[in-house]
Amino acid sequence: MRVEIVGGGMVGLAFAIALKRSLPSAAVRVLEARALPSGAPSALDSRATALNLASRDILTSWGIWPQIEAVGAAIKAIHVSSRGRFGSAVMEASDVGEAALGYVVENHFVGAALLKLAADSGVVLQAPAGVTGVDVSGASPAILRGEEAPIVADLVVIADGADSSLCHHLGVNMVRRDVKQRAVAANVRFEGVSEGTAWERFTEHGPIALLPLPDDVSGSQRYNLIWSMHTDESRALEGADDAEFLQALQRAVGWRLGRLTDVGRRTAWDLSRISVREQVRAGIVIAGNAAHTLHPVAGQGFNLSLRDASRLAQTLAVTRGRGEDSLSLPALRQYESAVAKDQQETTRATDFLATLFRSRGVFLDLPRDAALVGLDLLVPLRRTIARRGTGKGMDLVHEGRH
Repeated sequence: MRVEIVGGGMVGLAFAIALKRSLPSAAVRVLEARALPSGAPSALDSRATALNLASRDILTSWGIWPQIEAVGAAIKAIHVSSRGRFGSAVMEASDVGEAALGYVVENHFVGAALLKLAADSGVVLQAPAGVTGVDVSGASPAILRGEEAPIVADLVVIADGADSSLCHHLGVNMVRRDVKQRAVAANVRFEGVSEGTAWERFTEHGPIALLPLPDDVSGSQRYNLIWSMHTDESRALEGADDAEFLQALQRAVGWRLGRLTDVGRRTAWDLSRISVREQVRAGIVIAGNAAHTLHPVAGQGFNLSLRDASRLAQTLAVTRGRGEDSLSLPALRQYESAVAKDQQETTRATDFLATLFRSRGVFLDLPRDAALVGLDLLVPLRRTIARRGTGKGMDLVHEGRH
């Protein structure tokens, strides 16, 4: 049995690991277009991922959570506010009976842990490996590699990122919605010491997320910033020097965290919402951003993909246990049905959060402000929302635990 994963990022590696655990006798290979980076970025140039409690549980079942937790920062509280308005709310780990609401870990640490686990599990990684398309005209899918011989597989997982070239090659119907925003990502430093609070700040330009990172050798607070705003405003800030950028960010977030002192390398991208009409075909699974992109304000993209990978592994194990062909189209459609509700609810919740706090005028903003105050005062509602954000209400059974 041959499984080929196209895309060697964190999502591709997660699917490779989950499938190898579910199908231990299968030959699982990851094909990554670019050579893997070596070394680690500087403290202000890294990128990070927020891992919720459901992701923690999956990574624990895989045996790699302790090493990831050791280099991450726990989110002990989430402070939600709206710039220039009176409402605010704080959700705390105690609302869900946990030590943390989630964790923030730099991508190179997560990637290194997944890469080592994949290798230790027998997954083969080939990088760089150019893939130009997938041929589905035969009995089994074949990965096309230009002038090189095609690779025939029993299952191909497409995890090559948003606006997937392989999905275009296959003629997969995509739904695209332009939200007319760009996201700017960077690491920033504030004076003082972090208390483990994540900040969601809603401004007239768009939402700002500040996720706590472990304090670096400077002893200052270090945060991973995701700032979403109108395309024109974003491009103006992308061209600003560091001092101008820090001044604009200070105006937007206020002084609750203290004075901003440093910003690292900035990256930016358009926030088009893309989803595919079909996530499976005979011998094909579309995964991660290739299947569905989310607004980054809530940091749910990789968490959703981890749950998808775990559900695929679970579905294949169940069908195999019933004596059925675990890679057949009916089995893959069972997986597609199993992930549909979680994907839809996560997408709706993320879109709602991204648009709810847009400034619409003083009278239309008053109910929003009152809702924030109510969220802070109504403990049961706050606990429900906090638990939804942990990802633990998704009725997920990890592979190896059924």
